[in-house]
Amino acid sequence: MHWEEFSKVMVPKIEQTLADELANSSFVPQLRDAMTYAVMAGGKRLRPMLTLAVLTTYQLPTNHFLKAASALELIHTYSLIHDDLPAMDDDDLRRGKPTTHRAFGEDMAILAGDALQPLAFEWLTNGNLAISSEQKVQLVTALAKAAGASGMVAGQVLDIAGMHREGVTLNETQTIHYHKTGALIAYALQAGAIIANATQAVQNSLYDFGMAYGLAFQIKDDLDDYNAGKIEPQGYPTILGVAATKEMLQKQIDIAKESLNTFNKLTQLDIQLLASFLDYFKDITE
Repeated sequence: MHWEEFSKVMVPKIEQTLADELANSSFVPQLRDAMTYAVMAGGKRLRPMLTLAVLTTYQLPTNHFLKAASALELIHTYSLIHDDLPAMDDDDLRRGKPTTHRAFGEDMAILAGDALQPLAFEWLTNGNLAISSEQKVQLVTALAKAAGASGMVAGQVLDIAGMHREGVTLNETQTIHYHKTGALIAYALQAGAIIANATQAVQNSLYDFGMAYGLAFQIKDDLDDYNAGKIEPQGYPTILGVAATKEMLQKQIDIAKESLNTFNKLTQLDIQLLASFLDYFKDITE
């Protein structure tokens, strides 16, 4: 199955899982509404799809793990809510709709983000999740590391620091994006491996695939913005130029392919579905 076909099957299931679970997320209607508004505002649902793609590769029943996979969308959404706040990017719109703080007020947006973060860990430790307690601990630990002070939040801090000065280097920009974008995408793949009870070596191969994919994702995003006339001082095209940025994108794709080949050697599993996610970059690399 190709990732686009996979998406048509899985995204509606992810959306339904999110909607159903969020409906019971809080007894305070205003808080529940703000959380739901932010999470259900749209998006590719790439991160839970990557977790479910790993489970499909292992021929595990994805329906049993929709809630655990979707937990990552709560962390991703909380980061977007806070990123949009006046103290950070001060955005009025996200995906064409008013940002959460514009729709519900700054105080409620902060609290909605605060509530989504622990809810993600609650979903990972749900008693109905058919994995061992040890695996649940591994999931929680890995997500905490990916989302926190050594992962996404660290990337956010570096990003804010870079916004206030000129001359941000390529290495600094890569460090920002490895943490801000790559860490959660890498976790998504690692989570699938943890649920599948894979060895540490297998987890590492998928984590490496995710880090390369995450950086490639950010590079493509920067190229798309640049081509649309949105020039970012910290964007790869601004730092490197368009041609060199495309070369860098191809390098990350090559690293991702090597990591998948390692995964294949370790497991003897079909990597066609996971490899098809790299077709997302075809419009730029061809």
